[in-house]
Amino acid sequence: MNTYQHIDQFSFTPSSIAPLCQATCIRGGSIRIADVQIDSRLCRKGSLFFALKGERTDGFAYIKSVSEKGAAAVVVPTERAREAFRLCDCAVLASDDVLASLHALSRSYLSLFPQLKTVGITGSCGKSTTKEAVACITGQLGPTAKTPGNLNSEYGLPLSTFSLEKQSRYGIFEMGIDHVGEMDRMVSILKPNIALLTNIGISHLEKFGSQEIIAQEKAKIFHPGIEAGFVSRSCKHLPSIEKQASRTLLRYDGEAVKAVDLGLEGWSVTYEGETFQIRAVGKHLLEDVFGAIAIGAYLGASPREIAQALEGFTPMQGRSSVYRSDITIIDDSYNASLDSTRSILSYISSLRWEGEKKVVLGPMKELGNQSRTAHRSVANLLARSSFGRAYLYGSEMKEAASQLRRQGYAEKVSFTESFEELEHTVERQSNRGDLF
Repeated sequence: MNTYQHIDQFSFTPSSIAPLCQATCIRGGSIRIADVQIDSRLCRKGSLFFALKGERTDGFAYIKSVSEKGAAAVVVPTERAREAFRLCDCAVLASDDVLASLHALSRSYLSLFPQLKTVGITGSCGKSTTKEAVACITGQLGPTAKTPGNLNSEYGLPLSTFSLEKQSRYGIFEMGIDHVGEMDRMVSILKPNIALLTNIGISHLEKFGSQEIIAQEKAKIFHPGIEAGFVSRSCKHLPSIEKQASRTLLRYDGEAVKAVDLGLEGWSVTYEGETFQIRAVGKHLLEDVFGAIAIGAYLGASPREIAQALEGFTPMQGRSSVYRSDITIIDDSYNASLDSTRSILSYISSLRWEGEKKVVLGPMKELGNQSRTAHRSVANLLARSSFGRAYLYGSEMKEAASQLRRQGYAEKVSFTESFEELEHTVERQSNRGDLF
């Protein structure tokens, strides 16, 4: 069950919510809407289930089980409404486009919060860390809702909007895309007042085709009605992004911020005379914090409020999280882009460490025709690093393993496509004092 949603605060019934979904209520019901779901496994009493058809599964196949769980209503394709009527005991809403109905409901829900200031965040990496840091700052200014976890796609964004409560004054939402046209649909839902673009890399290159297209699609977040747009000064394709944007963008960097590297303790940051510590390792995460500070200052947060908000800031799990024991682990497993991989490897390689440094790397996916080049570049970085051993996993990493062996590092690298073998090898070769 997802507890982050608050759509139940408006006591919608199936018949009253149907117009908000641009759907037709074929059969009504008295059960109030408790939450909105697209995953049948998360449904419970009062759920409004959108039977979306995906690449692998069709949500319509689960409407009977959802009804048996006590769902308030199901949203189904119009052409299958009569079939749904027979299969379900709950209310049935018919739609010509189920995904469009989910988007319509999200837009309708957002319209109930005229006082809300929304921030949309996109980029090839760093979205989640920036979102979390911005939400910490706006939390000092007023009640804030934010994207739970990484619900940041054209499916996740609408679900994220249902986290808004009546008292919410700020909504901080990630807007991640992996194909052409997705940003258009998300902007049509959220129309963020403020937008930030972290960077352009090669994530999802397989679907986009080129970095130029990635930049063009992500830059659509700077829509005509936007109040302010922010972009990292180090962002690739900055000139083309600024040319495409509907207004002059505000560039951010660390020029106004002094940061002292504390190693695995994070960074000591001084901004406008206020000093605070963030528990985030790696320069890529530090830059995300710079973006959050820029937005916070724009929204009127004082340096003291920003410092209070970010004191002890820790990124979400899997974003350079540090775990200390006999063996110290830096978990950056969520950040699988080439830029974030390079950044964290370079950072750890430069750290002073008394024990041995080792690295476990999985494959970087959806890189298209750049996959082999990207994985070879990781190998080249490892060859120049201070890591004593590299454990490479997944078919794409075979290219990196071959590259390292060609450079004479055969004794320092192991490669497997079996996760069980990887676990066994790493466990067997781990020693007290190691840094992974």
